[in-house]
Amino acid sequence: MTAHRERPPMRAEQASGQSVPTEESSEHGSLVVVQERVLAEISHELGNFFHKLYYWSDYIKSDSEGARKADSTAGHMLERTISNLEDFLKVALEYFYPIRLNFTKTGVGELLDGFMTHLSAHLNGNEVRVFRDEIGEPSTILIDPSRISQAFRIALHQVHEDLKSGGALTVTLGKGSRRDFPGLEMRLEVEPKVPPSPLFRTAEAGVEWAVAHKLIEMHGGEIVERCDANGRKTVLIFLPLYV
Repeated sequence: MTAHRERPPMRAEQASGQSVPTEESSEHGSLVVVQERVLAEISHELGNFFHKLYYWSDYIKSDSEGARKADSTAGHMLERTISNLEDFLKVALEYFYPIRLNFTKTGVGELLDGFMTHLSAHLNGNEVRVFRDEIGEPSTILIDPSRISQAFRIALHQVHEDLKSGGALTVTLGKGSRRDFPGLEMRLEVEPKVPPSPLFRTAEAGVEWAVAHKLIEMHGGEIVERCDANGRKTVLIFLPLYV
């Protein structure tokens, strides 16, 4: 699953940790989320949920014979909608709720081992190629272990969703830079067999990305997503290194 190679250091696709894409990012990729987009998505999805709740509640109240026969189905759909709404609200609240980080200095090797553990857990059964370059010095990173793990889980869960119908993933772990500041880059190149339709994306998926972006940005890094017309996606996670 893992191959090792040496090559020139990679360069970060984004030079800014701000939530507004730079001119370069607009051309070659985009920051996964910006706040305005997150707010618009939350508002839109809440409207969808309440429309469904109104529809199924009104259907159950109907006196028609068809409605009485479908009572169990309508009740199930109403229960499912409420459950999905609860999941969505939990993710949305996590995005807005203030987060306190407990930083600790960690070796890059330990961090990458943790990333590989998440990778194996989420993408077991998929075709995965991993290239892990030598990092060199500096080889320490300042992180909150639980929060950075949460960001990794979200990113890899989204990749897993893209590969549900099959496909391949190439992961490159190596050293990069942002405005000449050394950093660690984790590049995930996703090639799904069948490009996933946005119509089947869960309501909380976009807000989960927002949470991941928030956590990475609080670590002084960034997460970038780039898609092409063929459904291939590149996700880049950048975290600064410390001497």
